[in-house]
Amino acid sequence: MTSFDPLRDLHPPRLPVAFASFGWAEALVAFGLGLLLALLLFELVRPAFVRRPGFDLEAELARLAGLPPAERMLGQLRLLRRFDAPLPAEARADLYRAGEAPPDLAPAVRAAARRGRHA
Repeated sequence: MTSFDPLRDLHPPRLPVAFASFGWAEALVAFGLGLLLALLLFELVRPAFVRRPGFDLEAELARLAGLPPAERMLGQLRLLRRFDAPLPAEARADLYRAGEAPPDLAPAVRAAARRGRHA
């Protein structure tokens, strides 16, 4: 009865011995490829861990307060749109009225922001 040893029954490699063996040059290449792969993986994952600055509503309203009235109203309307709030009825008529200072929509923006946080 013969013993079954599949490793012994394998044919020897048909490559040159220097090519089939794992030496220091191959280890260095494997290490370099591992570093490149780790760098690529780090660059792909890094955006998920970057802290983005939060939106400061009061700072934005203070910046808009220093603008001319028409630009201030447009900026406040953009903030209302950001919070998915409807345009107040009193402001709708003032959109096309020239010469008069448009109303300040800061209270409506603050109310829309509060509703947006609790929703």
